Amino acid sequence: MKKISILCVALLPVMGMAQKNKVQSAWRALSDYEGTVADGKPDVVYLNKAKEAIDLALANEETKNQAKTHAYNCRINYALYQNALRDEQKKLEATVTDKNERTNLAYGNVDVRNLEIASQEIEKITELDPKFMNTIFEGMKGTANLTSDDIKLTMAITQIKQEAGNVANGKYKVKKYEEASDYFYKLATLNSQISGGPDTASFYNACVAAAKSKNESKILEYNKKMIVSKIASPYNYETMYNTYLSRKDTSMAMDYLKKGREKFPNDANLMNKETDYYLAKGKSEEALANLYKSLEKDPNNAVLHLVTGNIYDNLANPKDKATGKDLPKPAKFDEYFAKAETHYKKAIELKSSNVEYYFSSAYNLGAMYNNYGGYLYNNGMSDATIAKLASKQKEIEAKSNEYYKKAIPYLEQALSIKGDDKASMSALRKLYLLTGDAKKAEEMTNKLKGGK
Repeated sequence: MKKISILCVALLPVMGMAQKNKVQSAWRALSDYEGTVADGKPDVVYLNKAKEAIDLALANEETKNQAKTHAYNCRINYALYQNALRDEQKKLEATVTDKNERTNLAYGNVDVRNLEIASQEIEKITELDPKFMNTIFEGMKGTANLTSDDIKLTMAITQIKQEAGNVANGKYKVKKYEEASDYFYKLATLNSQISGGPDTASFYNACVAAAKSKNESKILEYNKKMIVSKIASPYNYETMYNTYLSRKDTSMAMDYLKKGREKFPNDANLMNKETDYYLAKGKSEEALANLYKSLEKDPNNAVLHLVTGNIYDNLANPKDKATGKDLPKPAKFDEYFAKAETHYKKAIELKSSNVEYYFSSAYNLGAMYNNYGGYLYNNGMSDATIAKLASKQKEIEAKSNEYYKKAIPYLEQALSIKGDDKASMSALRKLYLLTGDAKKAEEMTNKLKGGK
C-alpha cells in the first residue's frame, strides 16, 4: 500500500509537468512557424504542431484556465486564419488580375472560423486575467513595458482588429451582409475594449449591414446596443420602429419612436414617421401639429404642404370608412376647405421634383373644386321645392360652375404632368360639358379613345 501511495504521489508532478510542456511545445512550434513566415517561406507543419499541442493544453484542467494558454491559442488561430487567407488569394490569381479586387474578394470568401476563435480568445484572456490584458492594452498605447511574447500578442490583437474591418468590408462587398454585420460588430467591440470608448462608426456599419441582411434579430440587437450605449442616432430609433412594425408589434414600435422623438425632437424623419402613424390611426390633429412643426423649419417643402392640404381636404370632406360614402360637412367646413386650398396651391407653386407629388398637388386641388361644385349642385337641387325649381336651378348651376371652372386649370395642369392619366381626362371631359365647352369635351373624348 505504501508503495502504491508513493508511486501515485510521484506521478502527479510528472503529469503536471507534461501538460506544462504542451504549452511550451505550442510556444516552440509557433515560434518556429513565425520564423519561417519571416523568411518568406511559411511552413504549415510547424503551425499544425502548435495547434495540436495547444489543443491538448486547453483540454487539461491545470492549463486550460491560464491566460498564457489562451494567449498562444489566440496567436495560433490567427496564424491559421492568415494562412487560409493567403490560400484564398492564390486561388483568385488566375481569374482576378486587379490586386485590390482580389484582396477584397479573398476577404469576402475566406473561412473565418480561426479568426473567430482568435477574437474570442481576447475576451477569454480579459476574463481570466484582466490585469494582464490591461497591461497589453496599455502596451498597445505605448504606456507599458512588454516582454517579447507580450509584444507578439499585442501585434496579433492589433492585426485581428484590422482583419475584422477587412473581413467586414469584404463580406459586405460580396453581399454576405449578415456576416458583414457580425464582423463590423466584432470590430466595434474590440475597438471599444482597446480604446475604452465606443467605436460609433463600426457599430453603425453593423446596423446598416444587418438591415441589408434583413435578419430582424440582428437588426434589433445591434441597433439596441447603440441605444443602450448612448451613441444612437435618429437612424437607430427609426430602424427599431420599422422593424417592430414589420413584426406587427405596434406597442414596441411606438415605444422606440417615442424615445427617439424625445431624444431627437427636431429630426424630420422621426417626426414624419410619427405623422404617418397618426394619419394611419386617423389622428388628424396630432398629425397636423407635427406637420406645422416641420413647416416652421422647412416652409418651402412642397411635400409637407401637399400632405397638410390633403389632411384638411379629408377633414372638410369626410367619408364613411365602411362604405366610402360622403358624410355631412363638418361645422368647420369653410375653415378646413380654405386651409386645404392654401396648402395645395403652395405645393403646386413649389413644384416638387417628384413627379407623383407634383401631379397629386394639382390633381387633388382640381378634384376638391370639382367635388365641391357637385356637392353644391346636388345639395341645392335636393333643397329646392318643385315650385321654385326652375328659378333656383340657374342660381345653383351658376354657383356650381364657379367651382367647376376653378377645377379645370388644375386638372389641365395635372394632365400636362402625366399626359396619360385617365382620371384627369374623364374629369376634364365632364367639366368641359358642364361649363359649355363642347369642342374641348370632344377633344378629351378623342384623347380617352387613344387619339390626339
